[in-house]
Amino acid sequence: MKQTIRMLALLLPLAALLLPPADARIYRWTDDAGVVHYSTTPPPSSADRELRILDNEGRQRQVRPAPPTAEERERAAREREEKRREAERREREQTQRQAEAAAREQRARQLHAAYASVDEIRRQRDRRLEMVETTLMLSERQEATLQRELERIAAQMRNAQVDEATMGRYREEFADLESRIHREWAFQRRQREMLAEIMASAEEDVRDFERLMNGAPR
Repeated sequence: MKQTIRMLALLLPLAALLLPPADARIYRWTDDAGVVHYSTTPPPSSADRELRILDNEGRQRQVRPAPPTAEERERAAREREEKRREAERREREQTQRQAEAAAREQRARQLHAAYASVDEIRRQRDRRLEMVETTLMLSERQEATLQRELERIAAQMRNAQVDEATMGRYREEFADLESRIHREWAFQRRQREMLAEIMASAEEDVRDFERLMNGAPR
């Protein structure tokens, strides 16, 4: 009897060492062959698989999901990039809508400041057209005068009795007249472009006035 008690006294400390502590963690995992394992230490190569952690009574305390595969990481990266681009697109569209709204408001303010009605737009257009047309008409008259003078000089240059000094003077006058005529042509071209611009601008003002004036801030 005493020998048995003595034996138990020796075995109990060993048993205490072999038993896991009350708060010990037990790891459960399945290997590549499908075999389920339990241990008190993390399984080998556990970084690439799901890991379930149990307490010493077998209750599940934690689940560590397996990290994503390379394909899953690539898909997630693509999805993040698509979301980023979509967010940027929506932000650009929002910014553009705001800019367009601000431009419309500014345009309405400008029209209110410049005109009281569509009729006033047309009256101002007609006055500007009249001024440019008058200027164009004067330039055309000046061109006609220069052309007549050019023809007169050309006729004198055809006179075989003209001496060399006089001929040289005629050539200078002829070249100067040609240059002045070309300048008149360029001026007339600009005036005709201005007429077209006045018409287009007035049409745009009328269209915008009729479209934007209702409810536009003053």
